[in-house]
Amino acid sequence: MVVFVFSLLISLFLNPEIEPAYYYFGNSDLVGVGNIVSGKKSGEWKVYSKIEPDNSNQSTFEELDSQTFKMFYNQDLPVYIINFSEDLPNGLFQENYPSGSIKTLAFLQNGELNDDFKEFFENGEKKFIGTYANGKKVGEWQEYNEEGQIKSSIKYKEGLADGAATYFYPDGKAEVKLSYSKGEPDGLYGAFFPDGEIRESGHFNNGVPTGSWLSFNLDRKTKFQGIYENGFRAGEWLEIVEILPEYYRKGNYENGLKEGEWVVNDGEGNQVQIETYKEGKLMTVIEIWNADKLKNEEILKNGNGQRIFFDEQGFIKAKGRISKGGINGNWSFYFPNSNRLASSGKLLGIERIGIWEFYSFDGEVIDRIDYSDTSDSGYDGNGGDTQNFYRISPSSNNDSLGAAYEKFYPFNHYRIGTN
Repeated sequence: MVVFVFSLLISLFLNPEIEPAYYYFGNSDLVGVGNIVSGKKSGEWKVYSKIEPDNSNQSTFEELDSQTFKMFYNQDLPVYIINFSEDLPNGLFQENYPSGSIKTLAFLQNGELNDDFKEFFENGEKKFIGTYANGKKVGEWQEYNEEGQIKSSIKYKEGLADGAATYFYPDGKAEVKLSYSKGEPDGLYGAFFPDGEIRESGHFNNGVPTGSWLSFNLDRKTKFQGIYENGFRAGEWLEIVEILPEYYRKGNYENGLKEGEWVVNDGEGNQVQIETYKEGKLMTVIEIWNADKLKNEEILKNGNGQRIFFDEQGFIKAKGRISKGGINGNWSFYFPNSNRLASSGKLLGIERIGIWEFYSFDGEVIDRIDYSDTSDSGYDGNGGDTQNFYRISPSSNNDSLGAAYEKFYPFNHYRIGTN
């Protein structure tokens, strides 16, 4: 018995309880609590938040006393749990939501992310799952929404998207399929409607579209069709008229800009207008078909004036202002087969701006909407692209698809309904 008591006392003497250290973790709103061995952080450290944050931008890693910590910091739930060895994060890393649910689980080696990585929504559903090697993403990474449905699956190599990638609709069907090489789209590209039919197809070469491309709008009619050369539209193209998707035009691109004569056809294939472009700007429009009568009337000169679209019965479908070769001014749209106004307002390119009014067939204002200024939308005045909507580069933060393919703008100029 004496020997046992003596041994217990020796054990307590040789292994006294180590008093934890308290240090600010980057700023005064966070405090880490853990052990210091030979002047370096060691073992598990828990980082707590301040009850009333200072929101200070001043960096600090100074030591503080335990009383200050107990008075001003949350002690029930750590924001982070980090394992240290020789002052470097090594081992399990855990980040928590204020509610207590886990936000991130990862492993660190000598301060760098390694091995499995998982991020969660606050409701517990997984958000990201993947693997790190020496601080860089490798292998297959998957992203999910808050309902647990997969959003994307992308392969990585040395921190860059490299290999097959698929983006999904909420029901799990593929929305976009493509491949990457060193972070840039490279190879076949396909986008799909929710029922699985092709929406757009093409090919990338080192991040830029090249070769034949074909795209359909929501009505499954050809939105555009043509050839890309080094990322620019070239040669003959077929495309919808942006503000009247039931009409389409055919002509040529030079260096990515419309050039020369373009023929406009209605939904029945009848030629209705001839457009002339110079360096992407609409210069003239000749009306060639109206109510079964050949007119050959020049309705737009030198890139300025009013443009009018007629249907095959001679009724106005739309009319508005063209300025400096682009759509810029007040436009009016009419109900089919009538001269009754359906909507009116200002257009810049294909974007509504300012106040738009929508009318019933009897002429009553049934809706009035204030559209924010979208002059930086990336489109020029005649609906052409002024930015590369095809450049897909997954971000390091969320790898969302973003502007994976050219946006479709369903221009609903027949807004019918009540407030």
